[in-house]
Amino acid sequence: MEDLRETVTGLSAISAREMRQLYSKVQTLEDVVHTIFERGTKPSRQECQSLQDFDLVMQTLAGLAGFFERVESQVLDNGHPDIAEATQAVTLQKLRERLQEIGNLVDS
Repeated sequence: MEDLRETVTGLSAISAREMRQLYSKVQTLEDVVHTIFERGTKPSRQECQSLQDFDLVMQTLAGLAGFFERVESQVLDNGHPDIAEATQAVTLQKLRERLQEIGNLVDS
């Protein structure tokens, strides 16, 4: 039971951190888009690079959704999550590593 509590607590903390990071990225993207529209010209090279973060945000959201779907399925099937297995399908390496942190904490 204690392992499950640690897992849920860890997943909640990691989820909250990821959501705050995504919120910050989207806020920055909103500012860039607003500036481009307000100015009425093509985006600068730097602005185009910033706009590429939309793809990162979408990939991160998809990775998180898939991860939590796998964790849910594991809990329903086995009664407990396997974080290492659930993170295997996450394609963004840095996200996968951040999600694996909770598995390392629980296994310790």
